[in-house]
Amino acid sequence: MWHCNFPGRIIDCAWTLTFNPKYDKLIEAVREATNTGIKAAGIDVQLCEVGAAIQEVMESYEVEIDGKVYPVKSIRNLNGHSIAPYRIHAGKTVPIVKGGEATLMEENEFYAIETFGSTGRGVVHDDMEVSHYMKKFDVGFIPLRIQSSKSLLNVI
Repeated sequence: MWHCNFPGRIIDCAWTLTFNPKYDKLIEAVREATNTGIKAAGIDVQLCEVGAAIQEVMESYEVEIDGKVYPVKSIRNLNGHSIAPYRIHAGKTVPIVKGGEATLMEENEFYAIETFGSTGRGVVHDDMEVSHYMKKFDVGFIPLRIQSSKSLLNVI
């Protein structure tokens, strides 16, 4: 039987996959940048140092797609984050570019080192479709009023 000494901790882990080999170099750049961020992280490390290390590795790559060479850029307005019990986005931001806050990582903190690479401008913008949702952490308990909603929770 497995026992968790950190109740309420949430794991935030994802990798991009592609089934087209022309994007393999881009996937490699992002994966190496992630691994670099993990290696750079630690107690008393400034978050901006982690971001600078990630950007250096990410932007050392070039990708050839359909005969054209593109520099890989870190997406500057996406970040990693700290994780607290029962709270996946806990407050500290881990940049993936140089600059930013000199806030220190502290003992017993948990982080999602998230890296995002692009062959475009290195910035994302809101679109019309929403694909990610999150409960507001500071909202108190609100009872469900619709019976079908209650039934769905019992299934999950």
